Amino acid sequence: MPNFFNGFNSQGLIKWDGENSTNYGIVVGESPVFDKPQRKQTVYNVIGRNGSIVMQQDAFEDVVRTYNVWVAEETEEDSGGVLSGTLSDRVSAITAWLNSKSGYKELEDSFEPDYFRLAYYSGGDAFSNNMMQYGQAELNFTCRPERFLKTGKTEVTVTNGTILNNPTKFTAKPLIYIAGSGTFGITLGGKTISATVTDYIYIDCDAQNAYRLATENRNDKITGSFPVMPSGANTVAITGSPTTVKITPRYFTI
Repeated sequence: MPNFFNGFNSQGLIKWDGENSTNYGIVVGESPVFDKPQRKQTVYNVIGRNGSIVMQQDAFEDVVRTYNVWVAEETEEDSGGVLSGTLSDRVSAITAWLNSKSGYKELEDSFEPDYFRLAYYSGGDAFSNNMMQYGQAELNFTCRPERFLKTGKTEVTVTNGTILNNPTKFTAKPLIYIAGSGTFGITLGGKTISATVTDYIYIDCDAQNAYRLATENRNDKITGSFPVMPSGANTVAITGSPTTVKITPRYFTI
């Protein structure tokens, strides 16, 4: 069979929830468009008044990330991914991979290697069928508006006075880990939160939630405002004497 991959970007790949598209024999046919979110806003038109009244939120709509992909039946040229078999086998496996998960998962691709997104796959895409040899489809992932910097996933141990630099123009909402015994305060971006801790606590400033384990809610142990990290230098202020404070910054752009 002729190699139909010629002329396409066989180096392009998708990684979703930890699995690579290459494991399923997928070839990304072209670079996706630069999909940018729309700001959440309401526009009011007033009779007799020029222009409009615009109420803009500090928030953005989801975007759809579309990948034009190809898949073929197994050939002698295949490099031994986890999947082998006919075109039907591969399409079935791809469908199972994409539809067996629910909710937002991490989405990466080779076109923007320094970023990741949070995305879900809503399904319903159809693969064309060329003589049971190869097929084409558009895979659509609905993404939160943020393009998170991978550098912002690194957990940083901080003390009172530590300076963290947000390299983007957007205000980050960090994940804070506090260990110790007592009541401690954390101030970032002009917002202070106090937490009463017996061993450790996580404070998720994006979800506005506090917990010990995923099933152990600790919102009754916090007071104040959830800290944020505006663009530029942010000085961490800590009151009390916690054993350890770690911050995952979650820097993002759009």
